[in-house]
Amino acid sequence: MPNGGSDCCGTCWFNARNKGKAGRVYPREPGPGYCTIRDLTIDMPFYTFCGNHPHHRPDRDAIPVGPVFTGIERNVLALSPDTEEIRRHLLDLLGQIKLFPDTEYPIGLYADELVVWQLGEFRERRAVEALRLITLFNTTTEVDMLGRTHRHLVQLAFASLAKIESDAT
Repeated sequence: MPNGGSDCCGTCWFNARNKGKAGRVYPREPGPGYCTIRDLTIDMPFYTFCGNHPHHRPDRDAIPVGPVFTGIERNVLALSPDTEEIRRHLLDLLGQIKLFPDTEYPIGLYADELVVWQLGEFRERRAVEALRLITLFNTTTEVDMLGRTHRHLVQLAFASLAKIESDAT
């Protein structure tokens, strides 16, 4: 497999080529990949990523979370859809962010970081109170068995708050 990471569209249950299964189950199916939750053709499924992959959202979350990324550097390929359903879902996920999160695949943004970032991109005012609480998280304590801290999550919360508050003026 290419070095893009195993959390790619090529191994995602939302890639129509994989017929609803996660893992490298149908890599030789003809044609490009197709994301069933984003209505998006995936030309390079083993170098394309999003926050809905089973490595990040193992409960099969079919509401798009964040943009689609591409390449080893994970540049944005397609922005997140922006609907009230998606915003409400992100707000629900924001309220579920834990002080000690479950261990998660350590490449790309963690699921909670992506939620915080996307709410900032949307300039979602309803997120302000929860984002302020996240800025109070300890940034040095390891929060999972891989040594993750909340440093990046807190930085993203501050950045999202700045976007939301600057948009309000």
